[in-house]
Amino acid sequence: MNNYKKIFLVFILTLQVFTIVAQQKSISIDNYRTTCNYNLTDGKLNGIYTSFYFNGNKKSEGKLINGYRTGTWIVWDSTGRKRMERVYKNPFEFTRVFPPVPNEGAIPLLIENRYKLQYDSGIVKYATLKAEDAIWRHKIWRYLTPANNDVLFSNNRLLNIVKNLSLSGKIDLYDAIDDRFTTVLKKEDAKNIFNNSKMEVIGFKLKEENIFDMERLVSEYRILGFCPVVKIDDKILDLFWVYYPEARKYFGKEIIAGKTNALNVKTLDDLFVFRDFASTIIKTTIDNPYDVFIKKYPGITPEGIIAMQEELELTIIEAENDIWGHLTK
Repeated sequence: MNNYKKIFLVFILTLQVFTIVAQQKSISIDNYRTTCNYNLTDGKLNGIYTSFYFNGNKKSEGKLINGYRTGTWIVWDSTGRKRMERVYKNPFEFTRVFPPVPNEGAIPLLIENRYKLQYDSGIVKYATLKAEDAIWRHKIWRYLTPANNDVLFSNNRLLNIVKNLSLSGKIDLYDAIDDRFTTVLKKEDAKNIFNNSKMEVIGFKLKEENIFDMERLVSEYRILGFCPVVKIDDKILDLFWVYYPEARKYFGKEIIAGKTNALNVKTLDDLFVFRDFASTIIKTTIDNPYDVFIKKYPGITPEGIIAMQEELELTIIEAENDIWGHLTK
């Protein structure tokens, strides 16, 4: 095979791999009367994102990294008038471009995000959040599999870290049926769990909150905890829950070799805070009055589950777009 054929073959194989991991998709969200165009790369929302009103006018445009906004974002109303333009330095810091920031007035307006990204003892320091400022606050349960999550699953890394922290008494583990983190497992019970050599980690459940902070005018995720899911013989079991705020300071010391990207992911805590993991939504408090998992929605099909999971991901983005529009009317 000559060199030209070799180069062409490598190009085709590379293109095929890229096609598998990078998907351009489109979905309509009836509740927001919006059609969204987005990109999935390695199971994460990455790349250009645009949404359109059902009348054809553009609603929003920007770029996502791991589902978080980055760079310039613009939102328009249904008549085509620009309502908001921001430039994001990172998921938590942005500069407002439009409407222009007024330079006069007796009362300071909520127009600038004063939070600055900083670390405290190796972990990202969250902004102070007042309950009355959380005008959007929903709990979300996700499921992570080994696909596109090598850092967490390779050599059982995450489970082994939790094992060492638990057995050394640094963190508590909570009962597998208690995702409110109130029932602490006895040390002996936790030890017996880890002594089972037959278990195979097949996934992690993750519980988090998505919050829109009216004080900072920004939406963010905060992880509450995660639960290893294992297979033992022919049974699939939830092992226990880890309360994430208790584990963060230790995760901030777990260096991820060579895992640096545009969001500067260097530690295990960075990976979670900046959402550098692939997951699917399995339950949420958004439009879920019966408090059930998506798979138990009445009459839902396997295809419907996938569509609902994608719609919920984009609903979070579009909800923030709508808040921007209302704030500038």
